[in-house]
Amino acid sequence: MTRIAVIGIAGRFPQADDVRAFWNNLVDRRDCLTRLSKDDLAGLVPTARLDHPRFVAASGVIDGVFEFDAGMYAMAPGEAVSTDPQHRLFLDFARQALEVAGIVPGATKDIGVYAGVGRSRHEAMARAALGTADVDDVLLETGNEKDYFAGRVCYRLGLTGPSVVVQSACSTGLLAVHQACLALTGYECDVALAGAAAIRVPLEYGYVFRHGGIGSETGRCLPFSADADGTVAGDGLACLVLKRLEDAEADGDHIHAVLLGSAANNDGAKPGFAAVSAAGQTRVMESALRFSGLDPAQVGYLEAHGSATALGDATEWTAIERVYRHGLTVGAVKGNVGHLREASGLAGLIKTIQVVDTGVVPGAPYEGRPAAFTREQNARSTPARETTAWASPNDPRRAAVSSFGLGGTNVHLLLEQYERPTPAAQISAAEVLTITAHAAAPLAATARQIASALEHEDVPLAGAARTLQERRAHLRYRWAVTDLEELTESEAAPTDPVQDDPAVGFVFSGIGDHYPGMAAGLLDQLPGYRDLLFDALSKAGPMVGRDLRSLIQTAPARPAGGIDLRAMLRGRTGEDGLQDTVSAHVVMFCLQQALAGALAGVGVTPAAVMGHSIGELAAATVGGVFAPEHALDIVVQRARLVAGQPEGGMLAVALPGAEAAELTGPGIWLATVNTPSSSALAGKRPALTDLAAGLRERGIQARMLDVTHAFHTPMLAEAAEGLRALLSTMPAEPPRIPLVSGLTADWAGPEITRPEHWAAHLSSTVRFGQAVERLADRCTVLVEIGPGQLRSVAGQTGLAARGVVTVPTVRRSYEETTDARMLTRALGRVWQAGVDVDWSALRAGRRVTAAPMPARAADRRTHRASMATEVSWWQPTTDVSRAAATAVTAARAAAGGTVATTAAAAPEIAFHDRLARIWCTVLGVDQVRPRDHFFDLGGDSLMGVRLIALLEAATGVHVPSAVVFESAVLSRMARIVDTYLNTEERTP
Repeated sequence: MTRIAVIGIAGRFPQADDVRAFWNNLVDRRDCLTRLSKDDLAGLVPTARLDHPRFVAASGVIDGVFEFDAGMYAMAPGEAVSTDPQHRLFLDFARQALEVAGIVPGATKDIGVYAGVGRSRHEAMARAALGTADVDDVLLETGNEKDYFAGRVCYRLGLTGPSVVVQSACSTGLLAVHQACLALTGYECDVALAGAAAIRVPLEYGYVFRHGGIGSETGRCLPFSADADGTVAGDGLACLVLKRLEDAEADGDHIHAVLLGSAANNDGAKPGFAAVSAAGQTRVMESALRFSGLDPAQVGYLEAHGSATALGDATEWTAIERVYRHGLTVGAVKGNVGHLREASGLAGLIKTIQVVDTGVVPGAPYEGRPAAFTREQNARSTPARETTAWASPNDPRRAAVSSFGLGGTNVHLLLEQYERPTPAAQISAAEVLTITAHAAAPLAATARQIASALEHEDVPLAGAARTLQERRAHLRYRWAVTDLEELTESEAAPTDPVQDDPAVGFVFSGIGDHYPGMAAGLLDQLPGYRDLLFDALSKAGPMVGRDLRSLIQTAPARPAGGIDLRAMLRGRTGEDGLQDTVSAHVVMFCLQQALAGALAGVGVTPAAVMGHSIGELAAATVGGVFAPEHALDIVVQRARLVAGQPEGGMLAVALPGAEAAELTGPGIWLATVNTPSSSALAGKRPALTDLAAGLRERGIQARMLDVTHAFHTPMLAEAAEGLRALLSTMPAEPPRIPLVSGLTADWAGPEITRPEHWAAHLSSTVRFGQAVERLADRCTVLVEIGPGQLRSVAGQTGLAARGVVTVPTVRRSYEETTDARMLTRALGRVWQAGVDVDWSALRAGRRVTAAPMPARAADRRTHRASMATEVSWWQPTTDVSRAAATAVTAARAAAGGTVATTAAAAPEIAFHDRLARIWCTVLGVDQVRPRDHFFDLGGDSLMGVRLIALLEAATGVHVPSAVVFESAVLSRMARIVDTYLNTEERTP
């Protein structure tokens, strides 16, 4: 048989909502059966049955039988109500198993379904509830009959492989696995779902004991025990995802175990239909061993059918001793959860997968002597009693599982431990977790599940990121997380879906915010960026007369998250290569072209472009106006023309364009209008210095920019004329990508190809803020290419309130974070806005093994038919239902189980609210949220100064900028500043 890998597991069992809880219960030897008093069961069990003298109040019940998220599967609530809960729950767990396995339907060729389902009276009850006039016979039939069980999964999940309903009573689940393995071996499908659901509806909380029957008189299930007196029925469901081993290894799947071979047969003629046959069981074990190519002595553990009936256990033990003569450890999961009927074999298989994977063999949940037949002198195998480590010397660990169905269908399966290769050393890199859901509430819940997995299950961050990015369907509710602290802050999760068909606009920054080593950290993080950048710089170097590559040096590492406000206000100090006008312009242009090209390589491409100052030339090149080789020559010549002009300066002022224009005069011009409340003046440096001093005296914020010339003023008229002459010799084409010009703040037409446009652009006022607003008319995601002021401009122009997302890709010089974190945060925000990112391309050259991650959470609601009063056994009242739930919880707590409680959220400290009000005042917004980022809301350096001043006025203490902006996130800023105020001695 072709080796088959188990790559995904999901299930729900008595007192275990998932596989992890199920395994923990087994290791802890917990009895997971529910036992309630008659008072607790009043209203849940028919009175006549409850009062029967042999009624046994024991059952393996599961939680959430009627809870279902219909919206996740585009199922109308009415259809959900009329559908058998077994069908609904199996659909949900099939989806979970696929997600845990990292299988996206549609991205995998053919996924088959092999599954069976238990007996249910749901259809009859639904008919009685709906009444004759409202019954849709087809809907009820397809929602309840076994024939449609597997087909519903394929229909709702979009699976295109074989859809096969498997039924063999108690061996249904393991037979489904056997059939799925054969289908994979025969290449009938590429991935197979194998599973079963066995949930009794109406819910059953006990049974009437019958002498000679299989039910336990004591309400306990004790396989291979001297005290065994029968079984206890239970509910459960499980689903496995299977793939050919060679394919799973090639795809980098997480492999839980390897299925080596299996066999199925029937007892044939025997004394009675429900009788068992040692001969039939022996034959199926021997067939499975032959098919898998194993010698019995290579098997160290066997998970038995273990029905806990005297005849059934003795017969099975006889078959085990005949085949596995060397002796092995024998376990039986029915001792923990009861007999899960159609799903019982899967419970045993999932337990055994964990045994071979972990090397832990769970003991039985009961004390007492083993059955006499296990203690005979010639008995070689031993029932598992205590939880122990795997003792067999076999390597890898190998085990067997048996499941025998009422009616004689026997299944035996062999499996072994998957010996995972030693993980390759992971290259340290910033990661983004792409969390997605179909609604807001499940998005936050999914994030909490992922946070728990990362904290408690030792999941590598890089592997988690790969799984979430490449192995999950990306839905309309998205949350890109680059800071793991966010995962525990449920209020941080987005509550709105992404917009349909979001368009990306590229905004190329201008000169003024450049610095040595900008974006150096992207050289090894963004595929293609290094080659594109160095190729451009190599071509430009001879034109400039120096090696420009030396200016792209690695910048000093900075701690993540902080803001150096002093550096923000001070700008660059000292000498560096980028203070040379020509080098600064050329390096910025080359960086922007390389960054735009590399972003396209990971799937982020612009629907429109624009640029600020020199950035408009970069935008025109990406937009197809200038060929790259011609554009580089234009940039070099333009920079030389500017460098040949008298030096000047530029002054940022916190004033609207009209008010800033009133300050112009001899030697001072209005250069740029950025936002409704900020502009830039340019001209002769002494005049600007005097003006800045006067503005500060009037309480108006003003800051000199790091430039050497008065851009966008008549001081560059001579350079503009030279540029016009140069461009008259250069070819230009209308933009292939729509382009907004800062000169007109409108969409560019044929004039963008004329030399006069570019001459005016260099020597006249540009309206950057209005141009950004115009770009946002078509683009909902604005990506800034290069270090610049886009976030502040967008925030102050109200674009954020319109739902426009602004995304910086290169950190500002004062931002204390790494380039890699800046990039991953940028790509995460682009993805969160609804743009598909090619994450595999981003990971090119970096081998990362995908890690198993929790499936998406669901927004489950109760879907349960309301029955007429004459069907009282089906319609317990809400109060009775709540009472029953309380009783179950109390019973489990009394048995030593853990009862989850929800703690009330701690009240928010008063200082947070005070700081929030200051933010609102400074930013001019009505409200802020704990996870808001000061600069994402439109904050800038001038606003940062005002924030500190208002904070001092409110507290009477001057808090240094390094403390205030250690984090620009409101909740963290509040904690940091409050700690500073309360732990340090201060002089008011």
